[in-house]
Amino acid sequence: MNTKYLKHFHVQLKRFRERQHLGVQKVAEFCLVDPTVVEAWETENLSQRCYPSLDNLLDLCFKTGASLEYFIDLPDSKQPEQLDLPGLTEMEEGDLNETLSLLDEQLDKLIPDPDEMELIRKYRKSNQQNRELILQLIGH
Repeated sequence: MNTKYLKHFHVQLKRFRERQHLGVQKVAEFCLVDPTVVEAWETENLSQRCYPSLDNLLDLCFKTGASLEYFIDLPDSKQPEQLDLPGLTEMEEGDLNETLSLLDEQLDKLIPDPDEMELIRKYRKSNQQNRELILQLIGH
C-alpha cells in the first residue's frame, strides 16, 4: 500500500484533536478502533506508526465534519491531480466497487490485527532489557 498521501497524517490528526478538544478515546470511538490504534496513528516513531483504513478516515471525517483533504497530503500543483490509488486512474476501466474493495484490502493489510496490537502493548510496557530480548527473538 502506498502511504504517500498519509505522510503527515499523524501530525494532522494530533493537531485536529487538540483544536477540537478531542481525546484519543473519542477518536477511537468515532473510528471503531482501540485507543492504542489511534496512538499508533499519531506516534512520531515511524517504525511503530500505522495508518488508518479508508473506512477509518471516512468515519473520522463524517463524524467530526472535517474534510478528507485536511488529513491527506495532496500533490502540490495548481491543477488538481488524480490520487494514485490502485485501480483509480483515468486509463483503467472497471467496476468501482471492485476497485474500492481492492483499496480497502490494501489498507487493511497495514492495520495491526489484535495479536499484533497486544504485542505492541506488551512491548511498550516492557523494560529496555525485555525489549532487546523481544527484538532478538524476531531477528532484528
